[in-house]
Amino acid sequence: MALVATLTQRFQAIQDSMQPESRQPGMVPFGEYLPDQADFNNPGCTDALGVLPDINGFRPFKDLTVTSDALSARARGLGAASDTGGAVSIYAGDQDKLYHLIRNGWVDISKSGGYSGTSTSDSEWQMEAFGQTFIATNFDDPVQSIAIGGTVFADLIDSADTPKARHLGVVREFVVLGNTSDGTDGIKPERVWWSGINDATDFTPAASTQCDFQDIPEGGWVMRIVGGVEYGLIFQERRISRMTYVGSPLVFRIDAIDRKRGTPISGSVIGHGRNVFFISEEGFMVTNGQNTTPIGDNRVDRFFWDQFDTQYISRVSAAIDPLNKLVMWAFPGTGNSAGTPNKILIYSWGTNRWSRVDKDLEILGRSVDPGYTLDGLDDVSTDLDALAFSLDSRAWTGGDFQLAAFDTSHKYGTFVGSNLAAVIETSEFEQEGQNSQIDRVRPLVDGTSATITAALATRDTQNEQSSFGTAIDDEANGDVSVSSEGRYHKVQVNIAAGGTWTRAQGVQVFSTVTGFV
Repeated sequence: MALVATLTQRFQAIQDSMQPESRQPGMVPFGEYLPDQADFNNPGCTDALGVLPDINGFRPFKDLTVTSDALSARARGLGAASDTGGAVSIYAGDQDKLYHLIRNGWVDISKSGGYSGTSTSDSEWQMEAFGQTFIATNFDDPVQSIAIGGTVFADLIDSADTPKARHLGVVREFVVLGNTSDGTDGIKPERVWWSGINDATDFTPAASTQCDFQDIPEGGWVMRIVGGVEYGLIFQERRISRMTYVGSPLVFRIDAIDRKRGTPISGSVIGHGRNVFFISEEGFMVTNGQNTTPIGDNRVDRFFWDQFDTQYISRVSAAIDPLNKLVMWAFPGTGNSAGTPNKILIYSWGTNRWSRVDKDLEILGRSVDPGYTLDGLDDVSTDLDALAFSLDSRAWTGGDFQLAAFDTSHKYGTFVGSNLAAVIETSEFEQEGQNSQIDRVRPLVDGTSATITAALATRDTQNEQSSFGTAIDDEANGDVSVSSEGRYHKVQVNIAAGGTWTRAQGVQVFSTVTGFV
């Protein structure tokens, strides 16, 4: 009897070993967005659409809320500045006009006769504040200026030399122009030309004023100038130089800090503090004025160049969101309409992670909260005595940085709307190198009111194409009932637009190993 019992136990063990193994739910985290890497065993996730990067997943991205009337044509420039009293002025430009935002309406404050840009021109407005003067340049017209809060733009330069310029920066006490054209030397795309010290109106070279220019023949066209209180950075197509003030007679010493990398995309260059982000021919980069570091290599560089419609290279724009430690690039990608930017890539320097957004817009930029005018206080209270602060309080003057954009109807807005629809896909995974059956998944999305669905993509070999099945709603307990058997699996989590949620961390997967096939 003992022998029979032993044989019975062994037979049962063999049968048990042939049965599918039940698995406890496994956590598949939403790692960083890595579209340039293979789906299988990708250490991050293969899509992160409509979201912001977070240290342990993703957060929602808010939609653009339009707050103004329309410009006359496509927006080609956006800037903002504050006067000494803290009052904010927001400016914009299109092909032949410059505007000031008064409450919610754009007022044409162009110089008499307007400007010479056309709908087919690729020129864009670049804007900078120099003390209490706001300056704008587009290369087609004389450099423009206005006192911050003033009523009309006028030609900035009143000296004998009056260069035009594609690019503009403020370095210490100088206005610096790049990629210039003047009546004597003509078009000089490799030239940088700085004003007299503390005098933005004087561009006639002289030792007494320290005004001068320098040509940098090595590196191609000057593509951007990023200013600073200590030094400036000059971006050419294939070189980055630092311009350091040394005083008379040299005034500025210009030293190359990178002789290989520059940028072919002028609108991609955006600075924040000592760091300047840009797109080189190699991909996304950041420089601190001394070293250049890749930030998109094996992550998003190939995705960008595969998507980017290079015939509309002048339409790329960039902006900084300092509160969330983000830099964003809007560009015309696959499926764009006549060059309209339709995609945004987002990099978080705080977490060193990426994400993306699909959004049609004309230009992306950093603006400033304009605060309230006296008339605008009616929106708060019609009783002045009931206001929480006195009329001269800084509480009404605004001044906080805002991420802003123009939509395709030429209207200005900020990204304070409801949450966009989100799509996050895990990497492709397998269970112990065997086939497995997935019956349930549980999206780990922290929210109070969000419509969530999930879908599976399954394949047996790496030679097969992988595609997601029907997205299924989550149940009351947060699970999504699915059914798919195969070797390789991916999970797609969808969060509907307008839902209230705070963070998406990953997916719990309930699976059973079914053995080798």
